Amino acid sequence: MSLNKESTNIPYTLGRLFSVLESIQHDANPNLNSTIKDKYFNSASATPAHIFPTLVNLSQKHLKKLENGKQIFYDKLIIELLSILGEEYPSRLSLAQQGAFQLGYYHQRQEKFTSSKQADNKEEI
Repeated sequence: MSLNKESTNIPYTLGRLFSVLESIQHDANPNLNSTIKDKYFNSASATPAHIFPTLVNLSQKHLKKLENGKQIFYDKLIIELLSILGEEYPSRLSLAQQGAFQLGYYHQRQEKFTSSKQADNKEEI
């Protein structure tokens, strides 16, 4: 299964958003010993309303460290994902919903690796 960009499933979208926020952190601070995944993955998948406001606020600080093109790319992606979520984060996710969160997270990560590999292949040509 690959990334479903058309999905409106809230837990799946939250997982995608978490992956994007992690990518922003990594691009802004590539040599960190501890990432948001290390600190927040479990609580973000279980109680998103308590964690995501902090993570999105933190991502704004990370975005400022990036070049303008990456800032715009990530900002548009955040806007796209937040628009799927509606007006508020869910307070809790069931175990099945946490599974959907995990799938969204890993599908989004795989998309980043696939996109990077395709870009590398184009440069070789």
